Amino acid sequence: MSSPSSTDLRLNPELRSLYEIAHLPQPHANLQDYFHGVMAILSEYFPIGYSALILHDVKKDSFQVEALYGIGRDVHTHGCSGRKGMIARVLETRQPAAIQNLNQEPLYEEVLKGTKQMEKIQPPLLCIPLISEDEPIGVVNINPIYGSKKEFSEDFQFLSILSFILSTVIKNFQTKRNEPPLKPGKSKLKSSLLEEILEERVTEVLNKIDPYVESNSRTGLLDDIITLVEKILIKSTLKKVDHVQTAAAQLLGINRNTLRKKIKDLKIKTH
Repeated sequence: MSSPSSTDLRLNPELRSLYEIAHLPQPHANLQDYFHGVMAILSEYFPIGYSALILHDVKKDSFQVEALYGIGRDVHTHGCSGRKGMIARVLETRQPAAIQNLNQEPLYEEVLKGTKQMEKIQPPLLCIPLISEDEPIGVVNINPIYGSKKEFSEDFQFLSILSFILSTVIKNFQTKRNEPPLKPGKSKLKSSLLEEILEERVTEVLNKIDPYVESNSRTGLLDDIITLVEKILIKSTLKKVDHVQTAAAQLLGINRNTLRKKIKDLKIKTH
């Protein structure tokens, strides 16, 4: 997809904010800094005073506040049960909804007891589901971006697009975080194993090739194998990271422009 023109970005705050958010660096250590960056961009175009990234812990059937914008963690509830309130309903139905009454939300029961803390957390709050690989992973609670009103169809439409971007990034972050750390010497062992596998496969290929026919072909065998391995490696990497090219480039150890050129040259289909 081509980049939006400067005219489109200037005239369309929704498109401009989404474009800037999509180009944020991927989170490494935690989601707080990334989420704060997302909301900081939105707040340049819309009246965002408060937002919370809330992820679902399937094993414990509970919600955990992973990141906040507009309020400190020291005055905010860190989590709650996953079975009550509008947040649980949004996760179950996978449909966005407005939280009109904070008294009925377990997440905000403790916050309601303080007056200063409630200055930025005012109803209605829009609750947007985060869905990755057809599975709900959490929600984002946020102020209405177009102002308080009875109907939020425009807000939900825009925030659903934002949700798609966030869900992909968060899922990739969770996957990397859950990977076991490499033990000393494991990297070297992995390289040796890879070399073993490739040597075995290449030997199989060579045994099936007629040296005379191959030597008279227009392209050399080395170029063919390098190109094929490169294509397979890029396709497999893209699949592993849900076709997020920034994440794929980081995993391959090349920059995003180089990856895009190789995808084009090798005629690799992308989603």
